[in-house]
Amino acid sequence: MTTSVEARFFLQAEIMRALTRAGVPVPEILDVGRLPDGRTFSLETFVAGDGGGPSVAGWADLGRTLKALHTLPHSGSGLLREGTERFRGTARDAATGLLTRLKTWPFDGRPLEAQPLIQHAPDLTAAITALEPELWQVAKLPSAVCHTDLHGGQFRWQGGRLAALLDFGDAAIGPPDWDLASAAYFNGWCAAEQIAHGASLRCDPPVALFGLFLAFHRAGRAAEQGGPRRIAEAVAFARSCLNRLP
Repeated sequence: MTTSVEARFFLQAEIMRALTRAGVPVPEILDVGRLPDGRTFSLETFVAGDGGGPSVAGWADLGRTLKALHTLPHSGSGLLREGTERFRGTARDAATGLLTRLKTWPFDGRPLEAQPLIQHAPDLTAAITALEPELWQVAKLPSAVCHTDLHGGQFRWQGGRLAALLDFGDAAIGPPDWDLASAAYFNGWCAAEQIAHGASLRCDPPVALFGLFLAFHRAGRAAEQGGPRRIAEAVAFARSCLNRLP
């Protein structure tokens, strides 16, 4: 079962309302609905930020915000769908759930050698092949509602502290390690460690293993869209993940 863009729009508003009630920094939803022509709209408080970057305390703020997100009640796996339960995944099993959001080995059915990540870094083949059993197990770790897309454009900072976390449109149910891996991909492992501290989590091997899922996904998207620099970024991140494993 898939979820329409419109349904995800309303689910995003529900997540932000729940986080506002929890007292964490997200824009407040003032109204949400449909225009006469059928398009959805959302009226939110505006958070501009001061144009500065995060401090260590700011990354910890983000960790606490993610902790509140991760404690929301949920069921199922993968991207959210409408239903009687507020935050319910579109899939029943973890591997299928990941595929609703990520095109990644070993769940996508394509051989490892056909993956753009490996085609651009064949020297990683042996190390990643040896990790296949562990990758299947990481997908089955205890789940939470996750943001999944923690790039720099999703944050607003004021005086180095988190003023708002934005855009829950790609929220999905999966291991909290997903958010730490996403933070590491876009912001570096040092930031991910500081976020993990605020979230009462650890950047341990499952986070690095989940990072490989993101590297496969990002390399695949870059290959489809003709982005050699982005493929190089995905390969570099995959190497950093492997370096963090025992």
